[in-house]
Amino acid sequence: MDNLNSFEKFINKHFKISLIFLFLAFVFGILYSTNLLGFYIDSQTLNPANIRSLHISLMLYGFVPLMLSYLPFLLINKEGVKSAQGLRYLSLYTIFWYIFLVFIISSLLFGNTRGLAFYDFPYELNFILAISGVFYILALYKYIKAYEKVPLWIKVCLRITIIAPIALLILMNPTIGQVESTISGPHGDNTLGMSLALIPIYYLIIKLLNKTPFVARWNILWMIPTFFYFSSVLYRSFIGHLTYEMEWFCQWLTLLYIPILYRWYKDADIETFAKKALLVSILAFLFVDIEGNILFIPELRWLFHRNDLIVAHAHVAMGIGVFFMVIAMFVEYVKELKKFSFYAFYIGGLLGIFVVLSISGFIQAGVISGDITTLWALRTVFGFITMFSIFSFISFKFSYTPLQKYNLFGVLADGLGGVFLILLASFLYPIFGFKFSGSYEYIVFAFVSVTGIIHFFALTYKSSQKILTKLTVITRVLISSIFFALFYNKTLGIEALLISLFDITYASIYLLFFYKKDTLCQK
Repeated sequence: MDNLNSFEKFINKHFKISLIFLFLAFVFGILYSTNLLGFYIDSQTLNPANIRSLHISLMLYGFVPLMLSYLPFLLINKEGVKSAQGLRYLSLYTIFWYIFLVFIISSLLFGNTRGLAFYDFPYELNFILAISGVFYILALYKYIKAYEKVPLWIKVCLRITIIAPIALLILMNPTIGQVESTISGPHGDNTLGMSLALIPIYYLIIKLLNKTPFVARWNILWMIPTFFYFSSVLYRSFIGHLTYEMEWFCQWLTLLYIPILYRWYKDADIETFAKKALLVSILAFLFVDIEGNILFIPELRWLFHRNDLIVAHAHVAMGIGVFFMVIAMFVEYVKELKKFSFYAFYIGGLLGIFVVLSISGFIQAGVISGDITTLWALRTVFGFITMFSIFSFISFKFSYTPLQKYNLFGVLADGLGGVFLILLASFLYPIFGFKFSGSYEYIVFAFVSVTGIIHFFALTYKSSQKILTKLTVITRVLISSIFFALFYNKTLGIEALLISLFDITYASIYLLFFYKKDTLCQK
């Protein structure tokens, strides 16, 4: 039974772990929003440009795309195919994706940006994502071996995933890739490509959720824009930039997605809750498609180009359209997705952001008059409302043993404290009269955070609680001794002594109140 349920446990676990990155995306989005209101902290890491890049990068590369990438495996699981090796490689794929996201966060916090609208992190990080993709290919291959007869859609997925890591490194390359060139034209291939990519995903989601085998109709309606999209990419790569009229023609072909999505949705036989989530996603996608084509009209495009109306458009596209694809996929795996509170906060917050930014866009375009600052303040408020939806997935425990309380305080003091220092130390140190070089201190803060993470694992995994807690004690004693030595020889100032005293005191609390009990229990 454990083997049968292992995939479901894996999905549930990583759905919730990856929500951390969605939460961080919300946090950085709110911080950037407050920056626009004039509230700015002079911190080396909380630079507004860095925060904006973090918000966008975590939305585009964090929770949503990772969860969407599980779609083929959800379909395989629906068909009753199991593979322990496949699940192992899928786990490695996920872990390397997390590593990629951690590198993105660190790189962008310290200002390593490329000045691009979307793919703003260092190009070299794409190699980590490519390594992750290799494990994805291996996972899919192991599951394929478990089939007696391999379905056509899985063969197509395997071929696409084999090409994907190589295509990623080429397309994202700053010299020969498409990233820089697609932002120089009147529209670029990015939006067309993303619209195209969502159509097969919708098909696979409906195939996953449908109670009976799903047969897609009216397929010619996605074949036509697909042909012209790839033609535009080849033309741009080997001949030159497309004219506005050529891009306009390709862009308007995406309107063919409206009837085909209507047809597929009407033909689908899906459980009520998942079908409602899918409907929200499709309506958002179609709204963005229609609005995007209207904004492509030259007179309107240059009027609203890169103002808040376009930002509002992007929030609906990614924050509702693509996000609710994921919700539809995982409704049957994650029980919290059936909580009304989640939808009330999330949809209410996103629609609020959309409305106030749309009005702000019209003001910026000079179409109407109004106070943009008030609208930006409302955007911040709606951002908080959206962020609160994540708390639907958190269960708070108020009954702890003394040792669990010890580890809980360690999580708060070191885990969150280390993150707090990474974000604000360059601002706080001068206020308290401490010297701050802006280099080695961040390594210290990272070690502090790791100690907090060990406390978190001690709090979470009861069977390993004692050994992990002892590990934090050993770490604290070692770090305390080094900071004391550096203070004593005047290499570091009073802050080193304070860190030393805190760590040795916290370690001593365990030795005085918990160590003897653990020893007696073992005897």
